[in-house]
Amino acid sequence: MIKTCHSATAFRRAASVVLPLILSLSACATMQESQRTSRSTPAPETVRPRAAESTLSFAVAGDIMVHRAQLESAYDKKCKCYDFKTVFAPARPLFRGVDVVIANLETTLPGKNFTGYPAFGSPDSLVDAIKDSGINILTTANNHAVDKGKHGLVRTIEVLQRKGIGQLGTYSNLDDYRKHRVFILEQNGFRVALLNYTYGSNEIPTPKGPQLNRIDKNLIAEDIALARQKKAEVVIVLYHFGTEYLHKPDAFQRQMVKHAFVQGADIVIGGHPHHVQPYTVFSHEDDDGRMRPRLVVYSLGNFVSAQRRRYTDGGMVLYFTIRKRHEADGRVALDITDVHHRLVWVYAKKLKTREQFYILPIETYLAKQSDIELSDWARAQMRRYRTDSELVLRRKEGAMIAATPVRQTATVE
Repeated sequence: MIKTCHSATAFRRAASVVLPLILSLSACATMQESQRTSRSTPAPETVRPRAAESTLSFAVAGDIMVHRAQLESAYDKKCKCYDFKTVFAPARPLFRGVDVVIANLETTLPGKNFTGYPAFGSPDSLVDAIKDSGINILTTANNHAVDKGKHGLVRTIEVLQRKGIGQLGTYSNLDDYRKHRVFILEQNGFRVALLNYTYGSNEIPTPKGPQLNRIDKNLIAEDIALARQKKAEVVIVLYHFGTEYLHKPDAFQRQMVKHAFVQGADIVIGGHPHHVQPYTVFSHEDDDGRMRPRLVVYSLGNFVSAQRRRYTDGGMVLYFTIRKRHEADGRVALDITDVHHRLVWVYAKKLKTREQFYILPIETYLAKQSDIELSDWARAQMRRYRTDSELVLRRKEGAMIAATPVRQTATVE
């Protein structure tokens, strides 16, 4: 606010004589200056307000498996209980500051009779460690979903719900399926649909009552259409598919990725092969003529397991951010940005009577910025995994999708 002060009466009287003359001269000078300015300086452009922007960040990890060696490692004789927090603790920084963190739970939670491969069943405390690491959504449609029958499938859902973990891909009964068929995530002003499917269940039929999402072209098309009806701005399809121990996607993976994109998915994320496989971002033309990005990753590898074969002893965490801009013309623009990965390696440290497992972010531990001591052998194995994985990821198998707008002729194969 501009402040004014009051002067003396004599000053006001003098001003009453001088001021009109000054104002007259000033007005004349201003008019001349205005004329000069109007000839030499163009009028300033109208400044449009900056578009409002919202963001939602994601981190997606691979398969969480619990083999017999991991069960033995987590067992505490003193309390006769299982504790997995030591395993997941080193991975916590990977998810710090990320809005949505997703992983695949490739085991069941039967409450008793815990076993590893081939019929996975893990203690509920596994979920506590998963949640404590920062993971907040788990997919459960995979080939081990019915390893413990109807009881194991249903109880897994109940435990995850009770512990506050988002879950999708399996359903307790038909009513549960109808209500939660499309998982809608509402956060940071976004509506994101998550859909999860598996290629099979190791030839074990789905028990009567519960529902397991299996890869079916008609079902996937219906679900994506339903997601759009529910006003989902972004649709993410999470597949459990592919040939185990391959470095690149097989024909079935490519076919189903193509199908998801043709039906309108924005992002397709895969797992199951136990190896990392390539990922890529590409663009296609939307119905309104605007270019819009798409993202595919064929396999994230293992987030944690007791598998020690080359290429299976780790995985990657894929990061991306969805950005929404409200343009000045009223349209909404959606982008997929900040796409990158970080590799993890599972360290099985030899102790006197057992192994201790750790999920280690490779960058951090190769830089020796950690409190877990690695042997020279372990460090060499970690380096080998990083080298192997980076070579695989450079292949960019998914780049072939980008050649043509997906809704027209998505050349995936």
